[in-house]
Amino acid sequence: MSATITLAFGSLTFDSVNNITIGRISEKMAKPVRTTNIPLTDGSIAETAKLGPKTITVEGDIAGTSYDDLRTNLDALHAGLANGLQKFTKDNERYIYAQLKDFSFAYDHMTRRATWTASFVAQFPFWLSTNAMTSNTSPSSGVGYVIANAGNAPTRLKFQITAPGGGIADACQMENTTRGELCKYRGTVAAGKILIMDNRVDSDDFVVTNDGASDFANFEGDFLMLSPGDNTVELTGTSGVTVLTWRNAWY
Repeated sequence: MSATITLAFGSLTFDSVNNITIGRISEKMAKPVRTTNIPLTDGSIAETAKLGPKTITVEGDIAGTSYDDLRTNLDALHAGLANGLQKFTKDNERYIYAQLKDFSFAYDHMTRRATWTASFVAQFPFWLSTNAMTSNTSPSSGVGYVIANAGNAPTRLKFQITAPGGGIADACQMENTTRGELCKYRGTVAAGKILIMDNRVDSDDFVVTNDGASDFANFEGDFLMLSPGDNTVELTGTSGVTVLTWRNAWY
């Protein structure tokens, strides 16, 4: 099914409902590459940099039937844009978390129309699928299995395991062998209770919980990611019902 254009920032829609017309949307991504000059020779040494935040710029206009109406519409636009970290969408299939960086506007006509520009910063610079992907299984210890990120960019992974009848005691490790990343939980999880190690899939914060209680003290290693395509993951230790959750990601 084809995607449907849905221009929005949180609950603020950029459409006729809010008397808004969009003229242009642009995106910019950059790598903050640090270089070191080499004495007495041309060139430099450059680090292998990671992507910095993505910048999204939206240009549009907003209309009113009178000065008071236009001012009211501008007030609503200001309030919607200044509403903190929100989902920014261009269509119904993907979103990116972003926040307003700057906003400017100018009146074309004091009683009819103003043009405006808003720039947003997305600290995690990838578009994420609206629908989350899950793998629900009871893997054998030390036996890898494959899950897939169908996008073209790295994405974050949430790991959840329900402790079996004997519980879990310092015996829980999940590894993405494709990326060489692993996380460990050193604590004890009682039978039937749930351990979660979430690399910001459900929110914008890291999460480690044992039966709902935060427990970063017993966490070791990496918060897991998935590369684009197939990834082999492997549970080592006590096996239980294991749920992996992620969102396909794109540049």
